[in-house]
Amino acid sequence: MFKTPAADAAPEDAEFIRRLPANWLRNDSILALVVAFIGMLSLQTLRLADLLAYSEAELIMAHGFSLGMAAMLVFYRRFPVPVVCLFTVLIFIGSMSAKEFYSLLFVGFMTIYSVGSWVSNRRVAFWVRFGVVTTQLVGSSALIWLAQENGEFSDEALSMSEQGAVLYVIATSVILSVGFYLSACYFGGQSWHRAHQRWKLQRAHDDLAAANQKIAAAAVHAERMHIARELHDIVAHHVTVMGVHASAARRLLEAGRDTTAVTDQLEHIETASAQAVQELQTMVYTLRDRDDSTEPLPDVGDLAVLVAQANSTEQTVSFEISGEEAPVSSAIALTLYRIVQEALTNTRKHAGPQVEVRVHLHYGQDHVTLSVTDNGKAYEPVASGTGTGLQGMVERVQAVDGTIDYGPHTPYGWKVVVRVPCNRTPES
Repeated sequence: MFKTPAADAAPEDAEFIRRLPANWLRNDSILALVVAFIGMLSLQTLRLADLLAYSEAELIMAHGFSLGMAAMLVFYRRFPVPVVCLFTVLIFIGSMSAKEFYSLLFVGFMTIYSVGSWVSNRRVAFWVRFGVVTTQLVGSSALIWLAQENGEFSDEALSMSEQGAVLYVIATSVILSVGFYLSACYFGGQSWHRAHQRWKLQRAHDDLAAANQKIAAAAVHAERMHIARELHDIVAHHVTVMGVHASAARRLLEAGRDTTAVTDQLEHIETASAQAVQELQTMVYTLRDRDDSTEPLPDVGDLAVLVAQANSTEQTVSFEISGEEAPVSSAIALTLYRIVQEALTNTRKHAGPQVEVRVHLHYGQDHVTLSVTDNGKAYEPVASGTGTGLQGMVERVQAVDGTIDYGPHTPYGWKVVVRVPCNRTPES
């Protein structure tokens, strides 16, 4: 009849508390009115059909109990345990005084059902139903025994009844009673379990939605960092190049040199500014997911041009490639380009003039090694930096499963060494 709750119930199960719907009072009040109307109509119908031998006082009392039973349905979901206990007390009072009232079975079913359906503490729900059903069964048997002792069932009437008919009535009563209580307990428990399953599904949905929000926020943050790195690398490099050549042009003008050397420096500035605008346009088109831009993002093949631009009048920059060239992904190619771009920018800003910078790209068996070293004698940066460039390089390399090492270079200068995987096809 009942299912005892497991002692080792899952912690999340204990958190579930079934809440009443927003319109519970209105719906339960309507149900109580309908049951009260049907109960009073049934009593009047049986009286008009001469199936009731009630006196006027007994009929009024029966109506009163019928209305009282129906009124309990207003709060049968709000206070299931007190209502089912009150119902158990009232049915014994009604059996001894009003004799009959026809809302008894339905109200009894709903009160037991509500304990199983709405009491969130399953241990309390089990023991309340067990106690109520036991009390009602034992109490009904006691009332029948008292009726026999009081002579309401005479020995003569019982002797005139066939033994088979008596047994049939008893067996039918027992089966109906057990079925009545079993169905009330079963359907109440099923209602609670369905609500519990809906709650778990809703909570899983909420957890999934929260996880999706976190993933989306992390993706937005990562994209912002990516955009910030791209902007830093593009703007810092080209602005630094333009600054170096503008300074050289100014010094040439102050020294009274011919216009050819000044024009050459101005052409470097013009080229750097055009490339900066082009790269920014390419990045904007990529972010907007448009196909208008046909210019590809820079890669390893553009390193020679980048080094040539950095080879200014104050610093000498050389570029060397060794090993058998192997294909790399577009992400790795862009990463290598940005690393060189940022390293050269830092060299121009911090290493000082009259410095030799060496860019070396080596293709190994499984990895590509990129190194940017200088022989600057000043360990401390000439200009203070924020560290954003170094952090951007680390994040770029980690994003493509590579490693990076940077710091002072023996005996003098600074080094940046990056090692990333390549896609060399093994020989058959």
